Amino acid sequence: MTNIANPIPHFEAQVLCLPEAIMGTVFNAADVLRLAATVLKLRNPHAVSPLSWKIVTPAGSPALFDTSVAGVFASTSEVTAPPHRRLLIIPALYVSNALELPLLATRYPAVMTMLKAHVEQGGIIAACSTGLIFPALAGMLDGLTLDAHWAFKAFFRRRFPACDFSSPDAMSFYPQLYTCVAPSQQTDFLIEILTRMVDAEAAQGCARLLQLQSERQEQGNQLSERDWLSMTSDSPVYRAKQWLEANIEQPYDLSALAAVASSSERTLLRHFQSVLGMTPLDYLQDLRVQRAKVMLEISLNSLQTIANACGYTNASTFSKLFRRAMGMSPGEYRKHHTFRTKRAHWRVTRG
Repeated sequence: MTNIANPIPHFEAQVLCLPEAIMGTVFNAADVLRLAATVLKLRNPHAVSPLSWKIVTPAGSPALFDTSVAGVFASTSEVTAPPHRRLLIIPALYVSNALELPLLATRYPAVMTMLKAHVEQGGIIAACSTGLIFPALAGMLDGLTLDAHWAFKAFFRRRFPACDFSSPDAMSFYPQLYTCVAPSQQTDFLIEILTRMVDAEAAQGCARLLQLQSERQEQGNQLSERDWLSMTSDSPVYRAKQWLEANIEQPYDLSALAAVASSSERTLLRHFQSVLGMTPLDYLQDLRVQRAKVMLEISLNSLQTIANACGYTNASTFSKLFRRAMGMSPGEYRKHHTFRTKRAHWRVTRG
């Protein structure tokens, strides 16, 4: 939990960059780390960020960009973490065939030196897809069970027989080696690493912002547009659901809902329970909690305003419902999950 009373231990991450890297996996890792630092700062504006990260190039390799630019290629603040909380991220690599992988690795002896020193000091390696070749050549795969990209699995099996490449999991997490199979997994991979090593709530916040959130997309539509749904001639339960979703802020009226659904109250209750396993009121209250969560995350609206938007004239009644559903008050939820900084921390520029 992101909590002032329980500060997050310092964490350092280095993202290795080579000319042969699949650059999306380099910048994707940097984007997730940068966002995580931002989320942590939003939730605790006065504290020094516990997360430090930067893109690095090995000694003797060409600098592909100015990695000294803080906030873009490196974090704006630096912290010193203990060895077991230091992460070296190896990106996926471009090769035309599997036999090029060891040849590519031998061109960068500085990377192997960096990797071995990092591990000897107690650090963790996170290898994405074909970047697995570096820890493999360092002997880190011996005795492990994991998976490799399908196009390179036969090569890895032949070259590194001490490793079992039959794992059904696309990600693996050993004490000093984390791996993922495909370049497209890099966002999920980094979020899982943040969950394990930094803060689960901050990682969830990154996931909500970077990954498709169908439920929140719907809530966003409902918050910004009032009449986007239209009536259908489908089942009574479907028509009742549609009406409830489009009228979350309206008082609950079973008789009116039954009329909308072209059903009797008793029949609607029975069908609703049969199809959804809950009553229409339970469904409406869940919708209201979901809307409240979104508003608490992305707005600075008062609790009374949020209560009104969720169909409650009494903020205290709304708070009790929210606490019962979420196990915490709306204020506590906002503190731990907000994506907005308080107005006191807004930056004002004058032209």
